[in-house]
Amino acid sequence: MLGIFYSSKGRLIRSGDGQAAYFPLLRNTVARKVVRLARLLGGMEAKYQAVRSAKQMSFFIELPLPKDLEQCFCQSAQKACPSAPCDRKAMLRGLFMRCGSVNAPSARYHLELVAPTAGWAATLVRMIHDHGIRAGIAERANHQVVYLKEGDGIVRALSLMGASRAVMEFENARVVREVSGQVNRRLNFETANIDKTIGSAMRQVAAIETLERSGRLETLPPALREIARARRAHPDLNLTELALRLNLSKSAVNHRLRRLMEIAETPPNGERSHTPAESNGQSQ
Repeated sequence: MLGIFYSSKGRLIRSGDGQAAYFPLLRNTVARKVVRLARLLGGMEAKYQAVRSAKQMSFFIELPLPKDLEQCFCQSAQKACPSAPCDRKAMLRGLFMRCGSVNAPSARYHLELVAPTAGWAATLVRMIHDHGIRAGIAERANHQVVYLKEGDGIVRALSLMGASRAVMEFENARVVREVSGQVNRRLNFETANIDKTIGSAMRQVAAIETLERSGRLETLPPALREIARARRAHPDLNLTELALRLNLSKSAVNHRLRRLMEIAETPPNGERSHTPAESNGQSQ
């Protein structure tokens, strides 16, 4: 309750012989929860009024306070922050209900709380850090925003606030996102490899056709003619698959194909002499 009051910048007003906490809320579900909690915890009958403006609907809560609670609603952020872990969790839950939001993890990991003051922003970060969760502060439209960017930290924060259903939904969406990311990375990797293999094979086939048109292919050593025939017959195979088909090592296949391309790029009158190993059909 205190978290909701402070995050909405509530104030104390005179009510009968005592005081009442008066604060605005933007969500009807939160306003109804405040009314139910007040009735359940302290037997307090809270009043709320819905007011529609040109931009939005607001709900104003008037909560009569017992004498022993009045002091709790007029403290600074540092003094209002409770010391007991269970009370801190309740305070954090109230602050999130009033000024917090979390993105669906299918887009990006982001949880934020728009703090009512700079003092409350510092207190919030300290509360979150005390539970081993990393958080930062950013200024947006003259407001102090406490934010979390890590998926694990957001899950821990939601668990800390008792939002078990939100944790399950967040984790499910996060799993889908991570699996989808892994599949996309794998597809991109395989597509890049396929494109590279096809590109290399097409260049090799083009070199072989150049040699064939110039009549130089038949003058090459048997080892190079063999690899040329195999590459033309199987342009879709990568080096490893081609090597297995010819019962050669991958390095031998790579060397012979590279040699074919070098010869194809060399003018006929400037062709370099073949190595003895190639002449004997033993090039590796």
